[in-house]
Amino acid sequence: MRAAHLTLTTLATTWLFLQGCTVEIRCFDAECDPNGNGGTAATGGAGAGGDAEGGSGGEGAGETCGDGLREGDELCDGTDFGQATCQALGLGPGQLTCTGSCTLYAGGCNSQCGNGMLDPGEVCDGDLLSDATCTSIIPASPGGTLSCRIDCSDYDTTACEIPVTCGNSALDPGELCDGTLLNDQTCQSQGFGSGSLVCLPNCSLDTSGCSNCGNGVLNGGEVCDGAQLGGQTCATQGFAGGDLACSSSCGFDYAGCTSCGNGVKNAGEECDGADFGGQTCGTNGYSMGSLNCTAECDISAANCTNCGDGAINSGEQCDGGNLNGQSCTGLGYAGGGSLACHPSCQFNVNDCKSQSCGNNSIENPEQCDGSDLGGQSCASLGYAGGNLSCSSCAFNTGGCTYCGNGQINGGEQCDGGNLNGYSCQALGYNAGSLGCNGSCGFDVGGCSTCGDGAVGAGEDCDGGNLNGADCSTLGYVGGSLSCNGNCTFNAGGCHLCGNGAVDGGEECDGNSIECWELGWDYGTAYCSPWCTWDYGSCGFIGCDPFCW
Repeated sequence: MRAAHLTLTTLATTWLFLQGCTVEIRCFDAECDPNGNGGTAATGGAGAGGDAEGGSGGEGAGETCGDGLREGDELCDGTDFGQATCQALGLGPGQLTCTGSCTLYAGGCNSQCGNGMLDPGEVCDGDLLSDATCTSIIPASPGGTLSCRIDCSDYDTTACEIPVTCGNSALDPGELCDGTLLNDQTCQSQGFGSGSLVCLPNCSLDTSGCSNCGNGVLNGGEVCDGAQLGGQTCATQGFAGGDLACSSSCGFDYAGCTSCGNGVKNAGEECDGADFGGQTCGTNGYSMGSLNCTAECDISAANCTNCGDGAINSGEQCDGGNLNGQSCTGLGYAGGGSLACHPSCQFNVNDCKSQSCGNNSIENPEQCDGSDLGGQSCASLGYAGGNLSCSSCAFNTGGCTYCGNGQINGGEQCDGGNLNGYSCQALGYNAGSLGCNGSCGFDVGGCSTCGDGAVGAGEDCDGGNLNGADCSTLGYVGGSLSCNGNCTFNAGGCHLCGNGAVDGGEECDGNSIECWELGWDYGTAYCSPWCTWDYGSCGFIGCDPFCW
């Protein structure tokens, strides 16, 4: 049994490393999935839902992270871990946690217990018993086999022989307990945080009902303990934000975390960022347009429309070739002409003719005439701005624009503060604030890749990557150049000492001076390598300051 256990553990660990999981205790990606699912768990794979134009992103059809069912690219969902366990990942005993983005967090797996080494917090490990025996633990025991508990928290005395006096409900010499008599011992007195201590039939203490949970220290098999969260937050656990807490059983309490804003549609959300869970304007009863996701993760169909389906719907004068039986003459143009339909499903009378069109005076049924627009403008016609003109005595709105009305219209990426659910991160940047320019296109000037270790546009450096620069390339003589957190050079460790000029903070630089100029009687003061005066050759006549 021992050999078989070692073989399975070795195979699991070997599989783990072959798949590229280099940080065993913090597995977040599908490379650590024992169920064999590839890809990156936090992002959608093939078949992911998108907008009306057939975009991509989010989860596949039918997948909803947070519904308690592990589906598609999800490594887990709630308490559904499939076949995944700490041991299946090649780690020690413990409890896996499912993050808010349905990926695995293995911080609760004990990666040290079972390695045959006595690590901090362990009483024993495998066959390593620190010379302890049944007799040293239970002095009254004739002998037996002492072993180590599977979680390395205490000795396993169940195979130790029963003392002669054990079982008489009296604490005899060499017994740790007897029946219900525990000799005033508790789990806490045995070094645990909580639990129930009992007495084994061989009069030794059974600590299997004890737990380190509650001692305020992260022990093996725990993901948290009280205020100790192991550096984890709602964000690192796959949520958009909130306050992470620790439960009484030393597992993460996600009640204070929120998923809305993490870019993945979770249970209870209609959408999240660009993830609409396969929903489009079409699935919501419209013929075209783009869905929007609100800050509360609700779907908004404000930019969806039925214009373009060939049928006259509410608010439409026409639709494509369907003019609803109208013509130029039917609209009052005595000169006739060819009536058309705008893409906005309103009449286009540009080719309709009025008998008096061209006299710069608006007459029925003219909308305008030459430069006479009748006081109308792009704004008065419902646009955000632009230049209105007149063509064949009908308004020409080709110079008008919806950009600036706060709604995402055709050809726009954004509009004012409406970013259509996008952020710097959604566009591939690490951090920053996404903006919208005057042409309703994304302004990524406030986005940054600072922190990825690569020197990008607008960065002097990034982390330890100084892009080949040092103090000398910045005009200093020497010292140590570093990088600020905002990816600009930090020259605080550089200096100018040695350039032959006395700069700020220097007393001298490579020169010497007669000591009498510095208040001494004789000698020559030289400049030290640190650009301070060296008075070693200076002195006073008669008695210098070192006389006694």
